[in-house]
Amino acid sequence: MRLSLISVGPPYRGGISDLSALIYQELSQSHTLQFINFSRQYPALLFPGKTEYKEGPQAVEIETTRAIDSINPLSWIRAAQRIKEFAPDAVIFRYWNPFFAPMINVISRSLSNQGIKVTLLVDNLIPHEESFIDSFMARRVLAHADHVFTMSKSVSQDVRRHHSQVAIRTLFHPLYEIYKSSFSKAEARQKLGLGSEPLLMYFGLIRPYKGLDILINALGLIKDDLPELSSLMLGEAYEDEQKYRDMIHENGLEDRVKFKNAFVSDEDLPIYFAASDVLVLPYRTATQSGIVGIAFQMDRPVIATNVGGLGEYIKEGHTGYLVPPENPEQLAQAISKFFSGDDSQKMSDAVKAEKSKFSIASFCQKVIEEISHE
Repeated sequence: MRLSLISVGPPYRGGISDLSALIYQELSQSHTLQFINFSRQYPALLFPGKTEYKEGPQAVEIETTRAIDSINPLSWIRAAQRIKEFAPDAVIFRYWNPFFAPMINVISRSLSNQGIKVTLLVDNLIPHEESFIDSFMARRVLAHADHVFTMSKSVSQDVRRHHSQVAIRTLFHPLYEIYKSSFSKAEARQKLGLGSEPLLMYFGLIRPYKGLDILINALGLIKDDLPELSSLMLGEAYEDEQKYRDMIHENGLEDRVKFKNAFVSDEDLPIYFAASDVLVLPYRTATQSGIVGIAFQMDRPVIATNVGGLGEYIKEGHTGYLVPPENPEQLAQAISKFFSGDDSQKMSDAVKAEKSKFSIASFCQKVIEEISHE
């Protein structure tokens, strides 16, 4: 089968880029693939981070055609022509932000007119920080789709609300199989200058909807019950980091929290996960989380709020715990429960036993089955 994949990919950083590279690698084993990447993903004024690009050694590197400038419609037309010349049986667009809807509309309409199947792999149909135009953009993008894939039931529900007739298949978020660690927990901690104390980690971009403030307040509630508990809080802040540092101080956690406002490199990421006992995701809202895919790949259980599709990945009391959102008290109870028993090794073993069902090979097989179905 000939397939075109339209997505951000390496050298851009982030989970969507990495997953697209994994999809490309897997599908390329049995199919002929074209990967159309961005020459410019966001204008500098619209990107809140320090850089869009990976720094240091990369966990995955592939060759892509960097042809799409997100704000240059002429590049969209040229990209559509490249795809037509490649003559794919189907094209797969990644969709995660309404900013890219006009580009997808222009290219997909042109391809549909040539009889090429248009498939959307939707990460988020409606952004976490929603604006008035998002639903309009979503309907426009869905109008040209022959197939829609999502990675959680909550996103499938969003798709159905905006286009009741489109064919939807709910899959899962695959593991990030590019990440591996050659370090044991003790070795990773030694490398990071950490001891043998209980250790939880928050990982990912720091944005209001991700609820880092909820985790800090929860830790303040149990600091006397778990006096040895330490925390890593790692991720680039897309807002003022000082409010979180102030909260850490107000909760008396300065000596127990290592707060690092930076995007973690591919080289360092496996070391931090290997060192930690558990990942904590205190999200206010979610669709699915690629960070769960990293944690499970690294055999780490997850304590998360039961929002969006997170409950579709975490088995309560088996591979982690689920708690209500906006509830520091119940989050604190789940953390206490985890560290008060023998959950760390038991749940890590459970993750090892469960994670094969989230393989990239299984994911891609289901995509091909759906696209091939007439």
